[in-house]
Amino acid sequence: MAKVQDDIDRELLPLFLEEADELYPQIGNALQAWRDQPADAMCGRKLQRALHTFKGSARMAGALRVGELIHRMEELVTTTESKRSPSFRDELQQQFDYIGKQMNFLRADFSSESAVIPDQETSEEKIPFSSIGKRLNRIVKQTGKELGKKANLELNGTDIELDRSLLERVTAPFEHLLRNAIAHGLESPQQRESLGKPPVGDIRLTLRRENTEAVFEFTDDGAGLDVDGLRRRAVEMNLLPPGSGASDLQIMQLIFTPGLSTAAEITPISGRGVGMDVVRSDIAALGGRIAVLSRRGEGTCFIIRLPLAPACALEAGAE
Repeated sequence: MAKVQDDIDRELLPLFLEEADELYPQIGNALQAWRDQPADAMCGRKLQRALHTFKGSARMAGALRVGELIHRMEELVTTTESKRSPSFRDELQQQFDYIGKQMNFLRADFSSESAVIPDQETSEEKIPFSSIGKRLNRIVKQTGKELGKKANLELNGTDIELDRSLLERVTAPFEHLLRNAIAHGLESPQQRESLGKPPVGDIRLTLRRENTEAVFEFTDDGAGLDVDGLRRRAVEMNLLPPGSGASDLQIMQLIFTPGLSTAAEITPISGRGVGMDVVRSDIAALGGRIAVLSRRGEGTCFIIRLPLAPACALEAGAE
């Protein structure tokens, strides 16, 4: 932990602490459920999802030490069963408790700074999407810094107002998409220059209204999806039979499948096949849907459609 230093954003920290009040108990419940049913793979999957979201939220606020602790717990969760020690779940519990202690330190530090006051506009029912613009830009900056890549985030149509509860719940999946765009989509500056592209990648988020829906388009000018790699991985996972005649468009949608990843290695940002599964689940919980389009060497576009009516979104998200 000595090499990991916090880079706290005092405006975003209260958002993280608010999310942590919900996520930390979720992780505790998922951990207990897995202890009670160790043979249930779904319990482990739920724990992994919650940790992945919690980690991203911590990094967004610059709580990098807590983010690293969550990352280590996430790595332990993904340890193959044959390599797990007899005290495997006790180790998980110890890491979880330690994360809780570090969260208490963060809360204490935050409480001692009276100048940090949540923006009054968050109490309004409708707020512009642009209110989370700084948060999204920080995600791009932080992720790019960690991966040695450069990217500009362009936001369009963000003056459109959304119900606050909808905006709060959709922020996490948007953060996942931004991290994925940099980790999987954009090439390194050196690779981009060799391909005749500007060294700094472009990521665009465009928002528009269509009847009773809000439509979000995330686009990047990166490498595009590796459709052949996805097809091979799908066959390996028995999601497709060998020689399947599935179209490229159908293959692209498989990136939302739990556990499917073509990443060559696991990093603190990605590689576990969890992120896009979480994104689709979160969007579906809001009554929305997501699709992906891509062209090799030119980039990828995610299209998200969400109902604008607050009642619809909240009702669809109820468990």
